[in-house]
Amino acid sequence: MKEQEPVSTVVTGGDAAFAWGCLTLVASMRRQGMPQPVLVGAMGWPGAMKDRVLALGGVTVVDMPVGRRCAACLKPTLMAREEVETPWICWADADGAFVGDCSEWLVGGDPAEITVRRYDPPPPDFTPATLETWRRDVEAARGRALPESRYATRFNDPFVLIHRSRADFLHAWREQMDRVLPGDVGIVMSRGTAYFQTDESVLASLLCFDPGAPPVAAAYPANGSVDPTRYYAHFAYNPKPWRMWTAHASRWRGEVFAIADWLVERGIVRPSELPLPYRRSLWPLWRAVSPAAPWVWRAAKLRRKLLAR
Repeated sequence: MKEQEPVSTVVTGGDAAFAWGCLTLVASMRRQGMPQPVLVGAMGWPGAMKDRVLALGGVTVVDMPVGRRCAACLKPTLMAREEVETPWICWADADGAFVGDCSEWLVGGDPAEITVRRYDPPPPDFTPATLETWRRDVEAARGRALPESRYATRFNDPFVLIHRSRADFLHAWREQMDRVLPGDVGIVMSRGTAYFQTDESVLASLLCFDPGAPPVAAAYPANGSVDPTRYYAHFAYNPKPWRMWTAHASRWRGEVFAIADWLVERGIVRPSELPLPYRRSLWPLWRAVSPAAPWVWRAAKLRRKLLAR
C-alpha cells in the first residue's frame, strides 16, 4: 500500500538561543506521532544542535545568515521556501510545543483563508493612530487599501496556517516588513509605534487593510477551543523554559519533562546535556524562583547591553 503523501509542513526557526526551543517543538510532534515534514531555519546554530533536530526524522535544516534583524521576521521567508512542497504550510514559533496529536489542525478548511489567532479584546496598541499608519503604509506598498479596517482587532502569529496557493501573500508580508521595519529590529519596538510587535504588526496591517489579503478563518482550533487535549502551547514570555521557568510556562512543565525524557530515552540527548530547567529533579528549585524569573531575565539582558557598549 502506497504511503499517503503529507499535506502539511511545519516551519519553525530561530537563532542559537532558540535551538533548544526548536528541538522541543519538533520532539513534541514526533513524540505524539505527528509525521509531518518540518523545515527549521537555523541562525548560527552549533552543529550538535542541528544533528539532534535532524535525528528526529523528516526534518530539513536550512542555515540562515545571522543578521541584526530578529529571527521572527524570517517567518514568511522560511514558509515560502522551495523545500516546502506540501499544500498547507504551518508556522509554529520555537517557544512552544504541540500537546496531543494536532495533525488535524495543520490542515485548513478553505485554501483561500489564513488561520491566525485574534486578540480578544483588542490589545492597547490597536489605536486609531496605528490603524491610520497601517492604512497609509499598505496603500503605499500595495497601490490601494481599504478605507476602514476589515477587522475590529489585530492578530497574534506564533501559529499561522496558510495554503501554498497564497504564497503571494507570504511575499507581500516579507516585502512589507522590509519597507516599514528597521534593519536591526528586535521582536518588539518601542511602545507607541504602529509596529510595536514587528512581524506580527505588519501581518495585521495587511490582513486589516490589503484588499488582496486572505480572509482570516473564523475558527482557531490550535488554542484548544475545539479539543482541549490537542493544541499548540505557546510559552510566550521570557525567559524561555530551557533557561528558567516562568509562572506562565510552568503549566506545561509536565509536557516538557516528558519530551526531555523521550529525547534521552532515544539517545538524541544525554542526561547531562539537558538544560537544567528540563530536569525533573530540579523542579522544586525552579518552582521557587519562577515568580522572580522575568526580573532575573531583565537584569541579565540589561547587563549584556551594558557590557556590549
